[in-house]
Amino acid sequence: MARKKKFAGEINFYKAMTVLGALLAGGLVYAFFGSAPDLSSHPFHVATDPVSECMTCHVVKTQSAPIMPHRPMDFCTFCHSPQVDKP
Repeated sequence: MARKKKFAGEINFYKAMTVLGALLAGGLVYAFFGSAPDLSSHPFHVATDPVSECMTCHVVKTQSAPIMPHRPMDFCTFCHSPQVDKP
């Protein structure tokens, strides 16, 4: 049996779908990392503090701090950006 040749339009369709899928996947990853809430502008939220100091409030539930709903990471500011006070 002879192989059927692929048409240029068919190849372009698959290329376009690959690019569209990559853009969609990239957008979802960007949206996932952008969904983390900002650190509130309290004096105890210092972006340079070690994670162990964050854990003292957010794991033990002291000072009415919310419980952290994920595993502890190496850095809090990888996902959470510090909130800047606007004048």
